[in-house]
Amino acid sequence: MSLARIAHLGFISIAGLLATGCQPGPFDQTLAELAQRDLGALHTSDARLLDRAILESPAPMDTGDDVGDLIDVDAFVEIALERNPTILAAQHRVRRLNERIVQATSLEDPVFGVTPIGEMAETAAGQVQVQTSISQRFPFPGKLKTRGRVAAQDVAIAEQELARTRLSVVADTRRAYWSVYYAVRAIEVTQSNRDLLSQLLEVAQAKYRTGTATQESVLRASVELNNLDNELITLEQRRATAVGMLNMLIDRPVTATIADLPAVDLGAFESRLDDLLRTAVMVNPVIKALRERITRFREQRALARLNRRPDVTVGMSYNLVNNDGLSGVANGDNQWAVGFRFNVPIWLNRLAAAEREATRGVLESAGMLAGAQNRVAFEVQDAFVRADTQRRQSILLRDVIVPEARQTVEASLSGYRAGDVDFLTLIDNWRKLLDFQLMYQSSLSELEKSFADLQLAVGRDLPRTSDAHNFGASGDDAKAEDNQ
Repeated sequence: MSLARIAHLGFISIAGLLATGCQPGPFDQTLAELAQRDLGALHTSDARLLDRAILESPAPMDTGDDVGDLIDVDAFVEIALERNPTILAAQHRVRRLNERIVQATSLEDPVFGVTPIGEMAETAAGQVQVQTSISQRFPFPGKLKTRGRVAAQDVAIAEQELARTRLSVVADTRRAYWSVYYAVRAIEVTQSNRDLLSQLLEVAQAKYRTGTATQESVLRASVELNNLDNELITLEQRRATAVGMLNMLIDRPVTATIADLPAVDLGAFESRLDDLLRTAVMVNPVIKALRERITRFREQRALARLNRRPDVTVGMSYNLVNNDGLSGVANGDNQWAVGFRFNVPIWLNRLAAAEREATRGVLESAGMLAGAQNRVAFEVQDAFVRADTQRRQSILLRDVIVPEARQTVEASLSGYRAGDVDFLTLIDNWRKLLDFQLMYQSSLSELEKSFADLQLAVGRDLPRTSDAHNFGASGDDAKAEDNQ
């Protein structure tokens, strides 16, 4: 066989091998085409993300949906869970890491070798023309399964991070909703008081014309009226900011409109602080993720121990032998052989360092877990106390302070008309009523935000009741309030 023919045979072998192992390049395909080829039909939310990536859009595209008609906080939460890009990214991270399990538990590719050119061995039958070989490495028993368990722990950690992301988005959505709610209620309250102040100004102007009131009364009412207009401008800005935040969380254009939210009553829940603390230790995804992290390092250490065991590589060689040798008795059969190779794990320092690294990872995660448990306990206690305090303030404002302030304004107005109360006293009482009404709406809004913080700290949704007097009370306090 000529040298040119041997070279030709080698090149054909290499080209055929490469052709069987390669797929068409993706460089001429779009992101959507690549995703559909690898994953099949895309979900609507995934298609939206790809569209934004392709168009390099800085903001979500207006889909013409009817989200602007929603008024219930739970409806906004449901939309956020379905469309929030941060949640979608966390979901795909879980799926991405899940693909590593198959990779970690699979054998390496076999290695095929061909040597068509060179100074080959000379046999009695003739010269060796082409040398070929194929080998496969088999890890020590247990290594592949352990690698799979390590990869599975990465998935478990990512799943808890996904749960944490979902809880964070839910809490942020609820906070944004109640920020919008407060702005809407504050605008209503301020506008209503502006109408009342306009009436007081008309009364003061009428009394001034008859000489029974001073110009100072008219000017004070006019100043307060202008001040309310300024406050309304500020509240409109707060509402626009809160609406933009809510739109961002549900992946809508920040300038999209949202319907005015209806007034709600005080809400409550029946859980006790000790129960919430115990629940948080078991279900909070941050704590669960750190427990999974400890398990991962334990599996990593097991894999490091298995690396002290040798792997075996099984190989086979096949050589093509020419039959034009000098020996007339040689049979000219091609040569073949089967062999075994073992790696020798002799660098013990490296192997021991890998084991120590995994053990220190366990200790590191244990420290992180203890810190997270302390932090979660504080967050639960802090949110619980804030919510309970705001609940009590809301009840006091709603049932006592605001009604009494309203009665004071009505009495002052009657006294002013009768000439028994000066106008400045009337304006001061009116301003206190406005402040108390705004304080009630703010307290109600902050109560709901604190409750959202509490659910985030505990790590799950908490049931609500309509009886505000039972919110977070101890057993004896709840019975005492029920008897009132």
